[in-house]
Amino acid sequence: MQGFQVKVEIDNPNAVFNMNGDLTHESQKRMLDAYEKVVSSKMQNILLDFSHVDYINSAGMSVIITILTKAQNAQQALFACGLSQHFQKIFDMVGLLKYMPHYDTKDEAMKNI
Repeated sequence: MQGFQVKVEIDNPNAVFNMNGDLTHESQKRMLDAYEKVVSSKMQNILLDFSHVDYINSAGMSVIITILTKAQNAQQALFACGLSQHFQKIFDMVGLLKYMPHYDTKDEAMKNI
């Protein structure tokens, strides 16, 4: 079984996190390392693509909240795409969608951010 992967795609002024796998405690370091690279490249917008994320636990939610907080402190905007209906419901319940607009697809997001 292959673990969580995140590949960052830079499309100035946007950075896209193409995630694949389960977003859990094991993925925290990869996500935060990816974010630090984006901060150093001065990207204004960050898009988290959840299209290939099958599972998010509380530790995974914590990683997203940490990145959201860091992005806000760096005056970056954070967006999401590819959220399943289940993930949308959870993100809405914890209030993430108030601070992180979401789009159905990556293409739609890239046209609007």
